[in-house]
Amino acid sequence: MRQVISRLFSRPEKADNPVDLGYLNRLVRRYTVEQQQVPKDLLDLVALNYLPAIPDAPQGQRFVIDRRKVEVRLE
Repeated sequence: MRQVISRLFSRPEKADNPVDLGYLNRLVRRYTVEQQQVPKDLLDLVALNYLPAIPDAPQGQRFVIDRRKVEVRLE
């Protein structure tokens, strides 16, 4: 069981895309489970060391956490 959980939250091996929404979504879900609340934004993940820094969003976009779906999207 522990291996399954660690694979769900592990960093992907390939970093072809500088913005890996799948990875950010896994971190948001992990944070939500462990902290028992959905983060307001990615700064919450940085504050508790789930994420070292907020990645740069593509030009003209920003990261938004959909609190209902518990996922990150670009707007």
